[in-house]
Amino acid sequence: MKDELFVGVDPSGSAMRPSGICIINRSKKVSLLGRWNTFKDIEKLLLPFREKICSIGIDGPLQPPHELDRCCFTRQSDHCSHKQTGKYKGRYCEYLLIKKGYRCFLTSKDSFVKTWVSRCFRLNEILTALGFRTIEVFPYAARKILFPDLPGKKYQRSFRQQLQKCLSEKGYILPEPDFIYSHDELDAVLAAVTSRLHFLGQAELVGDERDGYIVIPRLATLK
Repeated sequence: MKDELFVGVDPSGSAMRPSGICIINRSKKVSLLGRWNTFKDIEKLLLPFREKICSIGIDGPLQPPHELDRCCFTRQSDHCSHKQTGKYKGRYCEYLLIKKGYRCFLTSKDSFVKTWVSRCFRLNEILTALGFRTIEVFPYAARKILFPDLPGKKYQRSFRQQLQKCLSEKGYILPEPDFIYSHDELDAVLAAVTSRLHFLGQAELVGDERDGYIVIPRLATLK
């Protein structure tokens, strides 16, 4: 049996800022953990593993809400005719996440992170065109589900140190256990962990076919 690999990607809003990437195998060993900037960068990192990668978990929207289009997330969005008519902004999956208690950015026409949203759409388009299977994940929810007692914020060094310790205690082997990784790298780890759990049937889909699904771990699972 091939050594299945699972990828987690935490995209930034611009190629000028580094994004996180993690590749993990079925046995919980992280074979790659680092950063990338351009789409060409991530292609070079992933293509050598294409035959072994089962899925790529992307921390960001893969599609717009069903009543909107990509033009709604450009600088010219005020001039496009699309609008949402439902009772909530953004996508249904985001509405459900918020109801579950996991705050998230809304993929709506008045979003203040349109550049990031557009870049996530483009990343998904590039990776799927290369033959990769992508899923949308949400590391914040994953962390809250898997490590509910972990205090602090991800930008704090002490918090990231504790998160790495929690991952290690569950058998996840980072390349340099004593090194404190950045928050985008650790979000990529949680994205890869979610991708792995989804493959093993230990995750749930939040959302619907019209607006897409966000994959989060099932409660109390990290096997």
